[in-house]
This record gives sequence, C-alpha cells and structure tokens, in this order.
Amino acid sequence: MPLLHLQREKQTYGYFSPERFVNSQGTRTDEIAMNPAYFAVCPPEEIMQTLCHEMCHLWQHHFGKPGRRGYHNKEWADFMEAIGLMPSSTGAPGGARTGDKMADYAIEGGRFLEAYESLMTDDYRISWMDRFPSREKLMAAIANGTTDEMAGDLSIMGLAGISVEDGEITFEPGERPNKSNRE
Repeated sequence: MPLLHLQREKQTYGYFSPERFVNSQGTRTDEIAMNPAYFAVCPPEEIMQTLCHEMCHLWQHHFGKPGRRGYHNKEWADFMEAIGLMPSSTGAPGGARTGDKMADYAIEGGRFLEAYESLMTDDYRISWMDRFPSREKLMAAIANGTTDEMAGDLSIMGLAGISVEDGEITFEPGERPNKSNRE
C-alpha cells in the first residue's frame, strides 16, 4: 500500500516514487505525491486523472517492467488506456503515447469517466484546497476558463469576484489574499 502524500513540487501535478519510505522495522513503501497547489485551480477530473496516472506507475513498478526513470513506456501507456485514460505528450488527441513528460485525457465512454462520474456526486467532492494559489496557477486557470466551474470553491477561498483585465488579476473591494494575511 503506497503512502499518499501532499507535496508542493513546482510544475508537477503529482509523482510516483518507488520504495521512498521505510518504517522502524525496515519495511519499505512507495509514495504517490499530489500537489495541493493545483487543487484550487484545476477541475476535480484533472486531479483524479493525476492520481490514476500515478497509480499506473505504481502498478507497473510492482507487476510490470518500468522503463528508465521518468520514461512512460508502451506497457504503461497500454495500462493507462485500459483504465480509460489516453496518454498524450500534449494532453490532447494526437500527442505521442510514450515519452518523458506525459499528460493524458479521459477517453469518452472509458472506465475512468465511468468511475469518476459515479464518485463525483453532490455527496462527494475534493473539499480541501490552497486558499492562496500562486498567481501563475490562478492566471492559467482563469485563462483556461476552469475557474467558471469552481465559482463556489473560489468564494469559499475568499476569491469571489476575481476578474482579469489586461493580464492583471483584480478583486472586488475587500481583503485581497497575500502572504502577510495567510494564517
């Protein structure tokens, strides 16, 4: 069973690290790390895709033949497809299925979307997120339109009423999040 952990690794949604941790009896366990900085600015589907992507690395480490460190090989790509995620170097149709830096997208009618849609009901949601996402991540989310579906979450974070004009983030009057008012 891997240790699931939150880590703010720059420019990384998540990663898998085999046998990264050891307990006092010498038992080793793998690590799957997720970057909580993206939880506030990425749709839940992308967060779950990242978790499944890393779980495919976990599967391959224990039951397959991983490529060199950081390389996503054909076996991994085939397993991703089997669970309903299409590996893509661009994160969109037409990208390479294998390589060093890989993204993915959900396959319509695939197992991932079926499981995701049954999980993400009114009774379940990703309930914790960074109240102060980085300016770059917030700007990217606004540019991609992903904040529209997260309006309620932005309100909870104290970011209701954000807007962007000429590349500048503006807030409605009131307290603007910054490092000095972080708890």
